[in-house]
This record gives sequence, C-alpha cells and structure tokens, in this order.
Amino acid sequence: MVAEHRDPKGGIGGTGTVLASYGRGVLVQADGMTLRCALTGRKQRIVCGDRVTWSYPPSADGPSVQSIEPRRNLIERIDARGRSEPVAANIDRLAIVVAAEPSPDWFLVDRYWAGAMLKDLDGLLIVNKLDLGTDTIQPELKTYRNLQLNCIEVAAQSGEGIADLRSALAGSVTLLVGQSGVGKSSLVNALSPQAAAQTAELTRDDEGRHTTTTARWYHMGTNSAIIDAPGVRDFAPPASLVRAAERGFVEIHQLSINCRFNDCRHMEEPGCAVRTAVVAQQIDARRYESYRRLFRLYEKLAS
Repeated sequence: MVAEHRDPKGGIGGTGTVLASYGRGVLVQADGMTLRCALTGRKQRIVCGDRVTWSYPPSADGPSVQSIEPRRNLIERIDARGRSEPVAANIDRLAIVVAAEPSPDWFLVDRYWAGAMLKDLDGLLIVNKLDLGTDTIQPELKTYRNLQLNCIEVAAQSGEGIADLRSALAGSVTLLVGQSGVGKSSLVNALSPQAAAQTAELTRDDEGRHTTTTARWYHMGTNSAIIDAPGVRDFAPPASLVRAAERGFVEIHQLSINCRFNDCRHMEEPGCAVRTAVVAQQIDARRYESYRRLFRLYEKLAS
C-alpha cells in the first residue's frame, strides 16, 4: 500500500509509482488511485517505473510531482542525435520479444541483451506467435540458448505458454521490448487481462504499426508488473566507454582474457583470441558482427 498524508493546510499527498509519462504530465498510482500529475520543474525527467512524491494543495488545480526517489536503475537508449533517452526505471528484467513474423532483427536483439547485461539485469527472450511456427528462427534461438539466454515460446492469441511465462515473470518488474508488430501489447493483454492494451494487425510490409507510443506500467499480480515499451526499429544502450560493447556480449567478454593485449578491441589486433574463435566457429560470426557494429557506434560517439 502507498502511504498518503494530509498536510496542515488541508491538502493531500504521498508517494506512488509512475505508470506512464506524457510530456509535462505523468500518471501516478497511489494507494489504489490513478492520478494525472503535473510536473513542477522543467528539469524533471520522469519515466515509467519511477517512484515519486506528489502533493495536491487545496489551492492547486490538480496534483503535481514534487520529487523523484532514488532509482535502482535506469534503462536508456541512444536517440538519433546520439543523446541518452530514458525509457523506464527500477526494473528487474529486460524481456526481448521476437516472432517469426515480422522477420526478427537479430542485431537489435543483441543490442537489447547487451543493454540488459550492462545494467546487470536478468535477460529473457520471448518468442511470440508460436502458432505461426518457429522453424525458420530455431537456428538463432539455439545460439542464444547455448549462451544461457533463457527463451520461452508462447502464443499470446491462443494462450499457449502464457502460464509458464507468467510464472517466469512473477515477483519482478519486467520491461518488454522489441520490434513493432511482434505482439508486445497482445502479450500484455494475455498476462494482465485488465490492461486492455491496444493491439493492431501487421501492415502489409510486415514492419508493424506502433501501437504503443510511451512506456506503460501494467500490474500482473502481487509484486509483479510488466512495462510495455514502444516498438522500435533500432536501439543502442548508452555507454561512456568503448570497451562497454565487449561486456554486452558474454562469449566475447569471456574470451577477452586470452587476448595478447589487455586493451584488445577484437577488431584487427594481432593475437586476438576472439577473432581466432570466430574463425574456428567457436563464436557465432553474426554475433561477432553485431559486436563490431556496436563497437563502431560507441567509437563514433566517443570521437
């Protein structure tokens, strides 16, 4: 329960969880109520999952956010200008949703997983639309399973596998991410029927419509919640150091200790154990190319 208090002048206030952020306003859940709160300062940058203090003085037109409680973590992405853009706060797990349709962007999946690892979060790969078949994507799924990324196959429309997924997400706050059209909103509806999240059919070009425009929090039972993030066609986790790219790829990070040079970038350096492993097919070549792309991006941003 969220504590609510009354101030000496007759106003009310308390603390709550941000369900969604809309420009200069946020939706806050406080003690069973959902409040639309205004932001009091231009520098307030509040995102879904934030814990905030709010107040509603008698003389005010409505409640407003007064402060943000310290965050456990903050998930961000790099925008088109190379700046960090916050997505959600205080999460426990990052769940990447893919499906056979639309065709998965595995480089995007790699970047999401790298983002989870850089934040020390649990990672999960959810394969939706099981009813459409998954034969075409099983080779890639095998690669991730071999790297110890947990994969759960479900069909949100029919409900197949949803019970297992709900059990895996229990007791935590999970951020759902992925391409447009993979069915994140349908998964939200299956996991939290009261959500009534908007869904849409795929467009003819199979790229999908953006049915979610801002990250939104949905309750999924006691001490459990899912955050549905907008579908994207690109993602990169912010990083202040170029070598951060390596830490996002578990197989590359593990082998890096065998490189000749401690500061090996795993690009063209001699004695690179990572490149040797790629040639020997001990590291998946596509995953290595994914690392190279992220490395080059960080290198460009750092220059």
